[in-house]
Amino acid sequence: MTGHSQDTEDLAQETFLKALERLDTFAPGTNLRGWLLKIACNAFLDSRRKRARLKLAAAPPEVEDRAPPAERRLESTEQAELARAALDDLTDLTRAVFHLRVQEELPFRDIAELVGTTEESARWHMHQARTILIAKLGRES
Repeated sequence: MTGHSQDTEDLAQETFLKALERLDTFAPGTNLRGWLLKIACNAFLDSRRKRARLKLAAAPPEVEDRAPPAERRLESTEQAELARAALDDLTDLTRAVFHLRVQEELPFRDIAELVGTTEESARWHMHQARTILIAKLGRES
């Protein structure tokens, strides 16, 4: 969701620190994964709001060491940059819904609960994400 490995590591650390601080709020026998994802979503949205207030420049995208063969490296890099740019065009909430649905494979009911919206709204945000990504990636590829 963050687009940068350092930000992701910071978010994971923040999530677990908050979870430890609030361990007394976890009800045994309930969904631990859902509880942690809720904390992670809130930490992500809080960090995005803070970043918007501070107007910090984003770090340049990182390239992983496991690069494809040389002949495909440039093409893959360009495609990754297009995908990152397209994801950056999404609102934080829409990006969170997209990530939770695509990466975490959560049902819309759980997504809605995690991001603090209705199931219908979560479906709408997913539709918006798909529409924007298809338009952006289809137009530039």
